[in-house]
Parts: sequence; structure tokens; C-alpha cells
Amino acid sequence: MADLKLPRLNRVFIAGRITQDLELKYTPKGAPVVRFTVAMDKRFKDESDQWQSTPVFVDVVAWNNSAENICKQAHKGTAVLIEGKIDTRSYVDSNNVNRKVFEIIADYIQTLEWKPRAEGEGASDEEPPLPDEAPQPAAHTNDDVPF
Repeated sequence: MADLKLPRLNRVFIAGRITQDLELKYTPKGAPVVRFTVAMDKRFKDESDQWQSTPVFVDVVAWNNSAENICKQAHKGTAVLIEGKIDTRSYVDSNNVNRKVFEIIADYIQTLEWKPRAEGEGASDEEPPLPDEAPQPAAHTNDDVPF
């Protein structure tokens, strides 16, 4: 059998809510990191053909600018969209049992809710005013049609 060359594809997108307040930490070399969990619903039909949902919890790790930004913008309960890759790590717990953890290493995190700025941050909570006169679209004639 010939060697099957698989693409090196490891991309995941999830949307859910952050389950705890975020705590920014730093590695011994000074790199910012935050670990948190995102909760989302898994929907399925039960034996009686009724839709049910159950929560799914996914561990996420953000580094550097992503870690700093999400800690400034989000808190427990914030809805987020995360793009990243799945990674695994192993460790031995306090009972000397080998454990394996699956987590998403976030490359991009977007909050999905609008958060008003705190008073005194420079911008008001109101939308900017519309211009007095909107630009008019250019007039088109049949001469512009290429057929």
C-alpha cells in the first residue's frame, strides 16, 4: 500500500461562554498566558425524539497579546468565538496516575458581545452622528452596460 500523505491540518473553531473570571499569569521568562474554560451546548435527540442539550466544556490557552487582550475585554459569562488548534499534554497527578489533557491553543479570540466603555475612557456610549448629507450614488446609464 502506498504512503498516504495527509495534510497537516489542525484547525478548530468554537463559540461559547467563558466559565470563570480570567487570571493573567506570566511564565518565568515573562510571557503572558491565560487558561480558561468555554462552555457550549451539545444538542441531540433523545429516545422520544425530543431535542435535548447538554453542556460541553473545552479548555483554552491563550498566549502573549491574545492573553492580555482577552483579559481586558472579557470576564465570566462573556460569549466568545475562538479559533485555534488542538493540543495535548500529559502529566502525572498527585495520586501518581498518568493524565492526558486536550486543550485549544487560541490563535484568535473575538468577544461576541458589545461591551460599553467605562466612564472616562474617552468615547461615549452613543453612536456617532450621521453626516448631514449622505453621498449620492453615481448615476448609471444604459451606455455603461457591456452587452
